[in-house]
Amino acid sequence: LSREALPKSVYPRREPLASPEPLFSAGRMKAHIQYLAAELKGRGPGEPGLRLAGDYISKQFRKYGLKPFFGGKYEQTWNAGGRDFRNIASVVEGTTHRNEYLVISAHYDHLPTEGGKVFPGANDNASGVALLLELAEFYSRHKPARSVIFAAFDGEELGRLGSKYFIKSLDASFPAKVNADINLDSVGRLDGGKLLFLNSGSSDKWQHILRGAGFVTGMDHEASRQDLDSSDQASFIEAGVPAVQVFSGINPDYHKFSDTADKIDFPGMSGAAEFLKEIIDYLAGESDFISRPGLPARAPGTSAAPGPRKAFLGLVPSFEWQGSGVLANSITPGSPLSATDFKPGDLLIRMNDAVVGDLRAMARELAKYKAGDKITLTWLSGNAEKNAVVELTAR
Repeated sequence: LSREALPKSVYPRREPLASPEPLFSAGRMKAHIQYLAAELKGRGPGEPGLRLAGDYISKQFRKYGLKPFFGGKYEQTWNAGGRDFRNIASVVEGTTHRNEYLVISAHYDHLPTEGGKVFPGANDNASGVALLLELAEFYSRHKPARSVIFAAFDGEELGRLGSKYFIKSLDASFPAKVNADINLDSVGRLDGGKLLFLNSGSSDKWQHILRGAGFVTGMDHEASRQDLDSSDQASFIEAGVPAVQVFSGINPDYHKFSDTADKIDFPGMSGAAEFLKEIIDYLAGESDFISRPGLPARAPGTSAAPGPRKAFLGLVPSFEWQGSGVLANSITPGSPLSATDFKPGDLLIRMNDAVVGDLRAMARELAKYKAGDKITLTWLSGNAEKNAVVELTAR
């Protein structure tokens, strides 16, 4: 008989006898985000919600049994411009390389209340804090060879104030003891997309580490070498430490009242935690420090675009683009750019007379303007160069 002639057996679907327990809890991360983004009434500078958020993070570190990082304290406080700020940090001491470190960071501040309305900041950056806490809980029970610092920074929205102060306050020899920083900022809106790793050019080893983690977990990811300085990984890069920002991509709710907890992709966050575990196990393990070529790019403690950027253009960039200019992935509806014939796939090359070589250059130029200013944009669409004057709006 031929194979085709043999009777076909149909077996009923059977559930597995047992399923492995997940390493990371989506429910725990959901509870963290709901508290930070829904129960607190704002996490802007000086707001009561910001104080409560810091207290909450300290409480979780204490609950998980992590050691305080700041000389017996979880808190590092300072005053800048007449305003009090507070970083929260703990450490899991390594088993064999206690005086070598990996830093996992996330900022917990957000925008100030505006017109009586609270910015929830669920993705930016309650999601990063929730993922940081979930990783802290895991590594409190699975200690690696190197020590792991879990740091929640204040003042990121005001120009990375917390991470800058954190590094400045440490012994000058400390950066040389840090293998890398993994900064978690806006990680909750994966929704089937790629997990992005920004500033992966800070070490030529990142692409290999990420490839290995992707092979083990099967998670889709992208290493972007775009040299961005808008989140706390830049403070570590300026100090000579390789660092990346873990990012789930830009979405229309960024810095808006609509950035709410119900839009978070919690299964995606669990997958991100699994992916990061592979990276952390390598960086906090017995392997050599990863390379740190060409650092720092600027004088430590400086920023190309200090403070929050108010002017808004509406260009959602492609982080995979490695060439000159800023390639548009999409255009925000209702934005200044949407009123022109600029379209996804076009390449922004100039703002007024300034050449826009990359995302950092675009951010630097935007920081010079305010809502209501008019600027001339030049871009490439196919082989044609186009121009338009746009009036910037508030973000």
